[in-house]
Amino acid sequence: MPNRSKRTLMAAAPGSVMVFVIAALQLARGASLTGLLPWTAGWAVVFAAVTWYTWWFYGDSPKALTLRARAEAKRLPRLGQ
Repeated sequence: MPNRSKRTLMAAAPGSVMVFVIAALQLARGASLTGLLPWTAGWAVVFAAVTWYTWWFYGDSPKALTLRARAEAKRLPRLGQ
């Protein structure tokens, strides 16, 4: 599996689990679907944005490659210590 796909799935997994857990807990407390929708939709949008950013960051665009190179350059001196 390509690194980009693996990283994106790993970013999406915690968000999916959290949205499911929030929905299950609220429904267990007796919440209606109309009361559940704002919280669930809000968190789903947040985690969708994080997933999209992860997909973009590990892509091939010049800006993403520059950001990734900077992150690698910062990390290399710390690993050498």
